[in-house]
Amino acid sequence: MTQTEVISSLKRLLSERVRVPIPRAQALDLDTPLLKDGLGLDSLDCVELTLGMEEEFGLVFDESEDDWMQHFACLDTLSRLVLHAKGELA
Repeated sequence: MTQTEVISSLKRLLSERVRVPIPRAQALDLDTPLLKDGLGLDSLDCVELTLGMEEEFGLVFDESEDDWMQHFACLDTLSRLVLHAKGELA
């Protein structure tokens, strides 16, 4: 799976699971902030997105990590998390 494919899936999950309007989700680039001043995701949105990612990619994440929210900085960091968890990114 490529980063482009993961990002496409993440944009769809943002629309389906977090109710981000499709045009807004599709317009996100790799570095658009997903939290606070960017897209505005809150912790509940991140939990919902995590559940969607686990279902979509067949993964299990440990959200109790102290630095878990740093993965939600932007699509680049989130897609790298998925690829790393799938063993497709060193």
